[in-house]
Amino acid sequence: MINLLRRFQQPLLITLTVLVIIAFVVLYGGPGTRLDRLGSDSVGVIYGRNVPSVEYGAIGRQFEICRALGMFDVLIPLSGNARTMQDAVDNYVWNTLVLRQQARKMGILPTENEITETIKSMSAFKSSGQYDHSRYLMALQSLLAPRGMNAMHLEELVRDVLRLQALRNVLAASSAPARDELEQAYSQQYQKVEASVVRVSKEEIAKTVSVSAEDLQSAFEARKDGLKTDEKRKVEYVHFELPKGEKEGERPSAEAMQKVVDKAADFAAAMMEQTSKSEDLAKQFEVEFKASPMFSMGERLQEFSNQPRVVNAAFQLTKEKPVSDIVGTPQGYFVVKLLEVQDARPLSFEEAKAQLEERLKSERTREALSLKASEARGKIDEALKAGKGFAAAAEAAGLKAEAIEPFSRGDSSLKVEDASVIQNSALELKDGQLSAPLDGKDGSLIVFLSKKLPINEEDFEKQKAGLMPMLETGRVDGLLVEWIDRQRASSGLQMTMQARGSVQ
Repeated sequence: MINLLRRFQQPLLITLTVLVIIAFVVLYGGPGTRLDRLGSDSVGVIYGRNVPSVEYGAIGRQFEICRALGMFDVLIPLSGNARTMQDAVDNYVWNTLVLRQQARKMGILPTENEITETIKSMSAFKSSGQYDHSRYLMALQSLLAPRGMNAMHLEELVRDVLRLQALRNVLAASSAPARDELEQAYSQQYQKVEASVVRVSKEEIAKTVSVSAEDLQSAFEARKDGLKTDEKRKVEYVHFELPKGEKEGERPSAEAMQKVVDKAADFAAAMMEQTSKSEDLAKQFEVEFKASPMFSMGERLQEFSNQPRVVNAAFQLTKEKPVSDIVGTPQGYFVVKLLEVQDARPLSFEEAKAQLEERLKSERTREALSLKASEARGKIDEALKAGKGFAAAAEAAGLKAEAIEPFSRGDSSLKVEDASVIQNSALELKDGQLSAPLDGKDGSLIVFLSKKLPINEEDFEKQKAGLMPMLETGRVDGLLVEWIDRQRASSGLQMTMQARGSVQ
């Protein structure tokens, strides 16, 4: 098993974490435990047992970790057809309990080696295509630790990944796309079409837009409450750089990484205690304090290795809590202390004038462009209905038609401005149909689909091998969701309103 990080914060936090884990095991380690019998703490019943709020909350926090790590192969099937974020969390929690119960019945028991290899294969823990232990440690410190979670919770989440994959493998054995499904998929990606486009230039529209002094003054009076300078901050910080490998290009050892994390955590704890001067702490930990320039939210600073996470952490600090926890980045760990805050202030008319003029011109240009494109589409549509060809209809509307060589949605060789917009729009149209005005790079455009060309049988056979896995994956995902729904329906699930808001 990977050498897992067990210490992220000051010793007090570690002690509290251990106590929480012990309480967790004692309270609901298995059927018949004390919380199972406490109806007031139950958020629902599934498979004949009460589910306590603490268990619901623990699984709900795993939902947050899935989102942060981009684990959509778990989120999508377990979140179900949710319309709100709370519905997605509810579905995820109950469907996870269903998955674990059914996986036990089916004998799906992920091994320690499978868990280790899956963690190493996750893109969130890779850099340059290889597993990077520093990214793993940073995820534990920055994502799990603040939620009262640790490496064991991540491993349980990975078990869910492996359980779902095992079920997918079972369902895939009986899933083969039919000919019509393959043709439809081919058409969406590779069937060629003949189309034309007309463009309405934003630049030409902008030349007709003007903003008077009275317009500026009126806009300032109406918007002055929102016209302010940015809040700025200044901090002092310490950067704990990641260790280097013993040889050039070699990765540092897990032990070396652990020492850096421990040192950063101990330093942050000492800073929070405020019992020593900065100079004394610098000597004790053999680090260097540096001061940043004044900076605003969203600004990237070389001092922070251009990492927005450090800037965000600085803007979370207050006079009551002026020191940050350790902030993990690919360049190492930062601890930040607030020195100065420059509050936002209202802009005067003269200060806001240039900004207002640019904003008003942009708004009016956008409105005029939208109106011009809508009018042009209406005229072209009328001309087409009257029997004119597209080129003649465009000319009658004061625009020039641009014929495009036959293309498909997956054609990467199409050399025309706004190619992706045109490709995606054209494939949604019927023969002889006109698109709505679309946003292009330099204005609006309207696409006209002349016709879809017949399927090329030779190319269809060539592309079929590539389409099969995509269709099989889609079908298996659908069957998996259907299977989870059926198992949940037979689980005896009874929810209470206490479930909502149980995720802290």
